Amino acid sequence: MPRRKAAVIAPPRDTSSDEAALRALYRKDPSRILPNALWKTVARLQSLECRFIDDASSVAGVELREPGKLLIYGTRTQDPLKAASVKLDGVPTVYVHNDFVAPLAPWFDRKEAFFRLVHTGSELPLHAKLPGYAIREVDTTTELPLVATILHACYDTPTPGTDEIATWTKRPVFDRRAWLWVIDRKQKRPVALGIAETDRLTGEGSLEWVQVLPAFRSLGLGTMLVHELVYRLEQKVAFTTVAGQVKNPCEPDHLFRRCGFAGHDVWWVLRR
Repeated sequence: MPRRKAAVIAPPRDTSSDEAALRALYRKDPSRILPNALWKTVARLQSLECRFIDDASSVAGVELREPGKLLIYGTRTQDPLKAASVKLDGVPTVYVHNDFVAPLAPWFDRKEAFFRLVHTGSELPLHAKLPGYAIREVDTTTELPLVATILHACYDTPTPGTDEIATWTKRPVFDRRAWLWVIDRKQKRPVALGIAETDRLTGEGSLEWVQVLPAFRSLGLGTMLVHELVYRLEQKVAFTTVAGQVKNPCEPDHLFRRCGFAGHDVWWVLRR
């Protein structure tokens, strides 16, 4: 009986130089270079082809491509014609800054816009304290099922389960001090949740989840959470980023702007 050939597993590709160059570029203008916090892109660099875009003898942008799957195009320049030369090669999903969406959008059927805001820590807001409510850190060893329950109660669409949430605590950017509850003192239970990540290599904090139970909205609990998260993050990072849907009836961008986040950058996700 013929022997089967052993599968050949390619060794991991060295992405250290791409990572260093991308990090240096991202720090200059995070909201124009990527649609998300840098750590998320770094985590998948092994599967991405990375091409840096030069402009006037300096690196101005980056094109990240996963063949047959997705393309991310971000640059500090503001010339929309730059994107006209991008080769789509049939990729089904493209992430592109608003300044460059016009020449690419006609090739896609579905389009969704996301804002990107940055807090530099230069003007920290006053702590928002509401009578009857208190901030407490999430016990990530015992309370992950409760985290899943709160997220599920805040959305009409499917949300992460306990097993998936547990993987978040294994990330290099996990920061247990940036997982926070707002506790209703009277009912002695969580009514809002905030989760942020800390990327010390980049000097970036990123707000990932800020959710308030529907019955407790419009009371200022979201502001209370964001203020506390920003205070905790600014001790460790140079800036904090956040992203969210532009067409969201809850208008989360208004909340973040009230808490000191700024910017006008919008990214589009284009899908075939």
